Amino acid sequence: MSRCLWCGMLLLAVLCGSAGMGRAADTAPPAAFAVLQANLVRSGFDRDYIQKLFNDPRAEFLPNVVTKIAYQRKEKKADYSHFLTTANVEKGRRFLAEHQRFLSQAETAFGVPKEIIVAIMTVESDLGNKTGNYPVFNVFSSLAVMDTPEVINRLSLSPALMSRLQKKAAWGRSELAAFLTYCRQNRLDPLSIKGSWAGAFGYSQFLPSSLLRSGADGNRDGKVDLFTHEDAIYSIGNYLQKAGLRKNNRASWSRAIYAYNNSEPYVETVLTLASWY
Repeated sequence: MSRCLWCGMLLLAVLCGSAGMGRAADTAPPAAFAVLQANLVRSGFDRDYIQKLFNDPRAEFLPNVVTKIAYQRKEKKADYSHFLTTANVEKGRRFLAEHQRFLSQAETAFGVPKEIIVAIMTVESDLGNKTGNYPVFNVFSSLAVMDTPEVINRLSLSPALMSRLQKKAAWGRSELAAFLTYCRQNRLDPLSIKGSWAGAFGYSQFLPSSLLRSGADGNRDGKVDLFTHEDAIYSIGNYLQKAGLRKNNRASWSRAIYAYNNSEPYVETVLTLASWY
């Protein structure tokens, strides 16, 4: 064993303590997490806070997420047709009736038709019933180190992907910082929040950076929690308003929804559902 490798392993043991004990080899924290922690501290996060997070037994490296992001290619044409069902329309209408008060308030506040808000929430999370099972902290901490030699070798990633790996790792670091900022501002446990394999979470499936820009406290409880219908409704309305949606300008609707998810089939599905509601 080389001296360099030994030092790396020793550093990892010191930083992670017993957190890595008993974990499968592929999900054990990579030594690259040490550099990631140092960078987060340098960017302004409390050292004890960061070390406590990475030492927590729930903090894991997610090799499957890294591999999927590394090799992901833009879909030729995503299929959203399964959302255009009678059952979804009926469910959306019930949701409109049940949450009429907050939906109407959001429509007034942001100038976004309530039917569009409900349609987006239908496609994103089945109106809050399907929000994902991936710990958001683990997703972005894993992506943040995906361009390191250690992770590339560990997962046998193609060297031809280096440009993409560097781009996605930088994105992962940015979203991780945004996520921790959001959790700190709202007094939330970062390791308790779960979302999609790509790191979006809540009923509105926001990325952390979108949440910092557009999160809205719909129920006025002093924090933004996208796992509440009120905050998710207000946050979607706020996001679409910032993206340029104007209620009396139908041409602006598609552009704003496209900003939410840059997929033409997605836009068409949301607008179709909204018209059926």
